[in-house]
Amino acid sequence: MTDEPAEDAPLPARPEWNALLAMTVAAAAAMFAGLALAVSMGAGTPQVAAAAHAATPAQDGPSPGRAVTADRAAWPLVAIELLLPHVPRPEPYPRAFAVAVALAAADTEATRLLLPLAAAAAEGAPTRADLVAGFAAAAEAATLAEIGFTPDAGWIARRVAATARFGAGLGAAGTPGLAALRDAAGLLEAGALADAAQALDALPAESAAALSPWRAGLDRRIAADLAHGRLSDLALRRAHEAAR
Repeated sequence: MTDEPAEDAPLPARPEWNALLAMTVAAAAAMFAGLALAVSMGAGTPQVAAAAHAATPAQDGPSPGRAVTADRAAWPLVAIELLLPHVPRPEPYPRAFAVAVALAAADTEATRLLLPLAAAAAEGAPTRADLVAGFAAAAEAATLAEIGFTPDAGWIARRVAATARFGAGLGAAGTPGLAALRDAAGLLEAGALADAAQALDALPAESAAALSPWRAGLDRRIAADLAHGRLSDLALRRAHEAAR
């Protein structure tokens, strides 16, 4: 009678292979982040892929006991890629913003471009369509304030304000506040948000105060769009530099 062959005992995991596996996963993550960045920016895939590969720590072979860490130079790119999809949306994104700032903390340039997004991340930033849709009510409140009424004034006061704005829209002579509201409305429709904000700077103090909740949303959207463009440019420039 022969003995049954004993099953082979499982081999213990080798630390050097664990390190190699972790390095491989990190390299793949960096590669996919670079590819996603290329798609969102419209950049050529080969250049960004090369940049991601260049930012991945090189290792010739298994190295027992060697810690596998991501290259800090790639962290700001990851921070930007994480945050950019949130910026055009109207909802707040405080967690994504906090993570992005933490990842880019050692990079002065990236941090400087991220910080203007703080208000939009905390409170949200209305889209251009939201701003256009809400402007009529905000302009009514500003006009009522200019002629000495509060936003909860009666029907007659609101009709007077609407008639004054309608006349200014047709080119009739009016107050500087009415002219500013008319110009801002046209600029908003054209998508020129920064120019609309500049036109509204001509409002008298009482009208500007009545408009302030809507104006705060406009300012957050302008700051968010400007930061979005600058961060996109920075990420693309860094990717090109790393690919050289």
